[in-house]
Amino acid sequence: MPTLSREEMAEKYGYTLAFMNAYPEIGQLIEKAVKGDWTADKFQAQLRNTNWWKSTSDQSRKMAALWTSDPAEWAQLWNNTQHHVMNLLAAQGGDAGNWDTINALSSKIIWESWDDERIRTEIGSNVVFGSGGFAGGKAGEVQQELNSYAYSMGVRNADWWTQSAVRQIMAGSQTIETYKGQMRDQAMAAFPGLSEQIKAGQTVQDLAQPYMQSMSQVLEIAPGQVNLFDPTIRNALSFKDKSGVATSKPLWQFQNDLRQDDRWRKTQNAQDSVMGAAHNILQQFGIYS
Repeated sequence: MPTLSREEMAEKYGYTLAFMNAYPEIGQLIEKAVKGDWTADKFQAQLRNTNWWKSTSDQSRKMAALWTSDPAEWAQLWNNTQHHVMNLLAAQGGDAGNWDTINALSSKIIWESWDDERIRTEIGSNVVFGSGGFAGGKAGEVQQELNSYAYSMGVRNADWWTQSAVRQIMAGSQTIETYKGQMRDQAMAAFPGLSEQIKAGQTVQDLAQPYMQSMSQVLEIAPGQVNLFDPTIRNALSFKDKSGVATSKPLWQFQNDLRQDDRWRKTQNAQDSVMGAAHNILQQFGIYS
């Protein structure tokens, strides 16, 4: 029997020299099979008993064969997968320029058959927050929704809290409603007198509108400068009556209290009120008709 080269040995059992070199255990098995003139069936039986076979999935074995047999097709697959991962990273709020991440996730897709849902979960756990602490893509949309809801409920959370929430949501381990529920609880703790309305679905922003409008008008403050985080508004919404029951301050009382505020004395309203009072006094003395 003529001596076969290693390349010919590999070909006899459907493999390549590159595969033999990449996986020494299989290379040694092929050499043994050639020396023993094994049938294809016997070779396959022995192959399935190797550590390599037992420790790899069917997908991994297929990809190993492609990697070592068709470099051009492998390069195309790798390139296409990288670009797909980059698009997913950009869409989900990951770092689409991090080649370590791109290559790691590409490997998972090719070698372990990870689907897009599994990749999104992995990206979600590692959302990148850039300049100003904001994420991009879908993660950025989730972050904006959380921030907007917090504002509407008069709640302030640390950046790390919001970023952690975004990661959990993007990873699929929590929903955005979970964190909105936590913010509703925070709002009810801050404004116990509004608890029933908040439970019914109203936001603190909605409930505070009459107070913010009154404050804007009485103190002559631009509407956009009055918000739920103004101490005057928060005090009105967390008011307790004479019995100590949590409620919101009666609007008429809130407006009267505003006129005791030092800021009111500087308004045109205050000046007109003083002039009106003076005019009435002068009328009473017959100075003005």
